[in-house]
Amino acid sequence: MKLAEQIASKLHEDWRKTRLTETGVYEPRWKKVKDESFILKLDLENLPANVRINEGVVEIDIANSTYQQLSADWQVENKAAAEVVAEVLESDKDYSIDEVGEIIHTEWLKRNDWAKGGELDVPFVDLPKNEQNKDLAQYYIGIETMEQILDAEIQQTLPGLKNKNTNPEMRK
Repeated sequence: MKLAEQIASKLHEDWRKTRLTETGVYEPRWKKVKDESFILKLDLENLPANVRINEGVVEIDIANSTYQQLSADWQVENKAAAEVVAEVLESDKDYSIDEVGEIIHTEWLKRNDWAKGGELDVPFVDLPKNEQNKDLAQYYIGIETMEQILDAEIQQTLPGLKNKNTNPEMRK
């Protein structure tokens, strides 16, 4: 799976944590599905627990869905944010943390017209700390994801290394 897809999944899981109740279940967040291909694949007689029909409209509980279970229209924001983070991580440029935050925030503003002219429509460095932290959390999730991918790749090469005799005493 591509880096951006893995980051998108982790971004969604990070958001889901905000809906986790003390009893260990996620507080539902039902949203209308506009993705026709998702709707066409549904067995209307046997809907999954995270999908319902409400007054003739297909809805998905985004809090009780993994990223992979979401309809494409509800994957869009996580995917777009993850692509920005992946691009920064895969870049040869050595960004400062404020530059990373500015890139993430600027791209978020481009995707969210509703924020234009509001209190969030300012440069990253002028955002309140809690808003800066939201942007930077995406970057840190990206770093963690990239490290996990690299660790997995290293683990895959270890079996081959274990079969070689690395004990200097045994090579004599």
